[in-house]
Amino acid sequence: MGGIGFSELLVLALIALLVVGPRRLPELARGLGQMTRMARGAWMSLKSEFQAELDNEHNRRIMEAADQARRELDGLKDDLVGDRDSSGDRSTRD
Repeated sequence: MGGIGFSELLVLALIALLVVGPRRLPELARGLGQMTRMARGAWMSLKSEFQAELDNEHNRRIMEAADQARRELDGLKDDLVGDRDSSGDRSTRD
């Protein structure tokens, strides 16, 4: 629980019991539980949106690298086909 041990938690519960009283303590605990769930849900939502954005950026970079590699391969293919055609023309002339 983030550095809070059982003894510290017990002391906090006793202080809350003395300050709030036994009648309002369950209602306070429910309210704190609801706020904790809401905060955790908001954090998970923010985390998932941030991760999705990072994934989109990562995928965009991969696609750009793949496009660049494809263009380079197409250029090499064109060079090879051009070299083969020009060497083939010379052999027919001889």
